[in-house]
Amino acid sequence: MKRSYASTQVNLPSFEAASIRTLGQNIAKRDLAEEGRETDPHITVKYGLHTNDPGKVRRVLANEPPVEVTLGATSFFPGSESGNGDVVKVDVDSADLRRLHKKLSGALAHTDTHPGYKPHATVAYVKTGKGKKYAGDTTLAGRTVTIKQVMFCRKNGSQIAIPLTGKKELDG
Repeated sequence: MKRSYASTQVNLPSFEAASIRTLGQNIAKRDLAEEGRETDPHITVKYGLHTNDPGKVRRVLANEPPVEVTLGATSFFPGSESGNGDVVKVDVDSADLRRLHKKLSGALAHTDTHPGYKPHATVAYVKTGKGKKYAGDTTLAGRTVTIKQVMFCRKNGSQIAIPLTGKKELDG
Protein backbone atom coordinates (compact mmCIF):
# COMPACT_ATOMS: atom_id res chain seq x y z
CA MET A 1 0.00 0.00 0.00
CA LYS A 2 1.57 3.26 -1.16
CA ARG A 3 1.42 6.13 1.34
CA SER A 4 2.04 9.84 0.89
CA TYR A 5 4.52 9.91 3.78
CA ALA A 6 6.71 7.68 5.87
CA SER A 7 6.09 7.35 9.61
CA THR A 8 7.30 5.87 12.85
CA GLN A 9 5.26 3.78 15.24
CA VAL A 10 5.57 1.44 18.17
CA ASN A 11 3.87 -1.91 17.82
CA LEU A 12 2.09 -3.13 20.91
CA PRO A 13 3.18 -6.37 22.59
CA SER A 14 1.10 -9.41 21.57
CA PHE A 15 -1.16 -9.48 24.66
CA GLU A 16 -2.09 -5.79 24.42
CA ALA A 17 -2.48 -6.00 20.63
CA ALA A 18 -4.81 -8.99 21.04
CA SER A 19 -6.78 -7.08 23.69
CA ILE A 20 -7.27 -4.16 21.29
CA ARG A 21 -8.36 -6.52 18.51
CA THR A 22 -10.88 -8.01 20.98
CA LEU A 23 -12.26 -4.52 21.66
CA GLY A 24 -12.65 -4.17 17.91
CA GLN A 25 -14.52 -7.48 17.67
CA ASN A 26 -17.02 -6.09 20.21
CA ILE A 27 -18.03 -3.36 17.74
CA ALA A 28 -21.19 -4.22 15.86
CA LYS A 29 -20.53 -4.93 12.18
CA ARG A 30 -23.39 -2.58 11.18
CA ASP A 31 -21.53 0.30 12.93
CA LEU A 32 -18.23 -0.20 11.08
CA ALA A 33 -17.05 2.28 8.47
CA GLU A 34 -15.25 1.20 5.31
CA GLU A 35 -11.81 0.85 6.94
CA GLY A 36 -13.31 -1.39 9.64
CA ARG A 37 -11.39 -2.88 12.55
CA GLU A 38 -7.67 -2.30 13.14
CA THR A 39 -5.75 -5.52 12.52
CA ASP A 40 -2.26 -4.26 13.47
CA PRO A 41 -2.59 -2.32 16.76
CA HIS A 42 0.17 0.26 17.13
CA ILE A 43 0.81 3.78 18.39
CA THR A 44 2.07 6.28 15.83
CA VAL A 45 5.08 8.25 17.04
CA LYS A 46 5.47 10.58 14.02
CA TYR A 47 3.49 10.58 10.78
CA GLY A 48 4.24 12.75 7.78
CA LEU A 49 7.98 12.14 7.40
CA HIS A 50 9.39 13.14 4.02
CA THR A 51 12.38 10.81 4.22
CA ASN A 52 12.13 7.20 3.15
CA ASP A 53 15.58 6.49 4.65
CA PRO A 54 15.50 4.51 7.92
CA GLY A 55 19.11 5.54 8.58
CA LYS A 56 18.04 9.14 9.19
CA VAL A 57 15.47 8.04 11.77
CA ARG A 58 17.97 5.62 13.32
CA ARG A 59 20.44 8.50 13.82
CA VAL A 60 17.79 10.70 15.51
CA LEU A 61 16.81 7.85 17.86
CA ALA A 62 20.37 6.72 18.63
CA ASN A 63 20.92 6.22 22.37
CA GLU A 64 17.18 6.45 23.11
CA PRO A 65 16.05 4.05 25.86
CA PRO A 66 12.98 1.80 25.68
CA VAL A 67 9.71 3.70 26.09
CA GLU A 68 6.91 3.25 28.58
CA VAL A 69 3.29 3.66 27.56
CA THR A 70 0.20 3.49 29.73
CA LEU A 71 -3.05 2.57 28.08
CA GLY A 72 -6.23 4.44 28.99
CA ALA A 73 -9.93 4.22 28.28
CA THR A 74 -11.47 4.16 24.84
CA SER A 75 -12.51 7.45 23.25
CA PHE A 76 -12.94 8.63 19.68
CA PHE A 77 -11.97 11.20 17.10
CA PRO A 78 -15.10 12.49 15.36
CA GLY A 79 -15.53 11.76 11.66
CA SER A 80 -14.83 15.37 10.76
CA GLU A 81 -11.19 14.91 11.87
CA SER A 82 -10.50 11.63 10.08
CA GLY A 83 -12.65 11.84 6.99
CA ASN A 84 -13.19 8.07 7.40
CA GLY A 85 -15.93 8.06 10.02
CA ASP A 86 -15.33 8.20 13.76
CA VAL A 87 -12.07 6.65 14.96
CA VAL A 88 -12.53 4.53 18.09
CA LYS A 89 -9.23 4.45 19.95
CA VAL A 90 -7.51 3.59 23.20
CA ASP A 91 -5.92 6.71 24.66
CA VAL A 92 -2.23 6.45 25.54
CA ASP A 93 -0.27 8.38 28.14
CA SER A 94 3.48 8.43 27.52
CA ALA A 95 5.97 11.19 28.23
CA ASP A 96 8.50 9.03 26.34
CA LEU A 97 6.45 8.99 23.12
CA ARG A 98 5.81 12.73 23.36
CA ARG A 99 9.57 13.29 23.70
CA LEU A 100 10.36 11.07 20.69
CA HIS A 101 7.62 12.76 18.64
CA LYS A 102 9.10 16.17 19.43
CA LYS A 103 12.64 14.98 18.71
CA LEU A 104 11.70 13.51 15.32
CA SER A 105 9.66 16.62 14.43
CA GLY A 106 12.62 18.87 15.24
CA ALA A 107 15.18 16.83 13.30
CA LEU A 108 13.44 15.64 10.14
CA ALA A 109 11.45 17.31 7.35
CA HIS A 110 7.78 16.47 7.75
CA THR A 111 4.23 17.54 7.04
CA ASP A 112 1.82 17.62 9.98
CA THR A 113 -1.50 16.15 8.90
CA HIS A 114 -3.27 16.32 12.28
CA PRO A 115 -3.41 19.14 14.83
CA GLY A 116 -1.32 18.29 17.90
CA TYR A 117 0.06 14.90 18.94
CA LYS A 118 -2.47 12.68 20.71
CA PRO A 119 -0.91 9.25 21.27
CA HIS A 120 -3.48 6.49 20.79
CA ALA A 121 -4.01 2.98 19.48
CA THR A 122 -6.80 2.74 16.92
CA VAL A 123 -9.43 0.09 17.63
CA ALA A 124 -11.70 0.60 14.62
CA TYR A 125 -13.27 3.06 12.20
CA VAL A 126 -17.01 3.39 12.71
CA LYS A 127 -19.70 5.34 10.91
CA THR A 128 -19.81 9.03 11.77
CA GLY A 129 -21.81 9.51 14.96
CA LYS A 130 -21.23 5.96 16.27
CA GLY A 131 -17.93 6.62 18.10
CA LYS A 132 -19.57 7.84 21.30
CA LYS A 133 -21.26 4.45 21.68
CA TYR A 134 -17.85 2.79 22.10
CA ALA A 135 -16.12 5.44 24.25
CA GLY A 136 -15.42 4.92 27.96
CA ASP A 137 -14.37 1.25 27.99
CA THR A 138 -11.74 0.94 30.74
CA THR A 139 -10.77 -2.70 30.09
CA LEU A 140 -7.14 -1.75 29.33
CA ALA A 141 -6.91 1.44 31.41
CA GLY A 142 -3.83 1.61 33.62
CA ARG A 143 -1.91 -1.15 31.85
CA THR A 144 1.70 -0.02 31.38
CA VAL A 145 4.05 -1.67 28.90
CA THR A 146 7.66 -1.11 27.93
CA ILE A 147 8.45 -1.07 24.23
CA LYS A 148 12.00 -1.70 23.04
CA GLN A 149 11.85 -0.66 19.38
CA VAL A 150 10.36 1.87 17.02
CA MET A 151 9.22 0.75 13.60
CA PHE A 152 10.09 2.96 10.63
CA CYS A 153 7.31 2.57 8.07
CA ARG A 154 8.35 3.38 4.52
CA LYS A 155 5.96 4.92 2.02
CA ASN A 156 5.47 1.48 0.46
CA GLY A 157 4.30 0.08 3.82
CA SER A 158 7.41 -1.98 4.62
CA GLN A 159 8.64 -1.72 8.20
CA ILE A 160 12.18 -1.60 9.59
CA ALA A 161 12.82 -2.10 13.32
CA ILE A 162 14.95 0.49 15.11
CA PRO A 163 15.98 -0.85 18.53
CA LEU A 164 15.86 1.50 21.52
CA THR A 165 19.03 0.48 23.33
CA GLY A 166 19.96 3.57 25.36
CA LYS A 167 19.95 3.67 29.14
CA LYS A 168 17.20 5.53 30.96
CA GLU A 169 18.48 8.45 32.99
CA LEU A 170 17.77 8.15 36.68
CA ASP A 171 16.10 11.09 38.37
CA GLY A 172 17.98 12.77 41.17
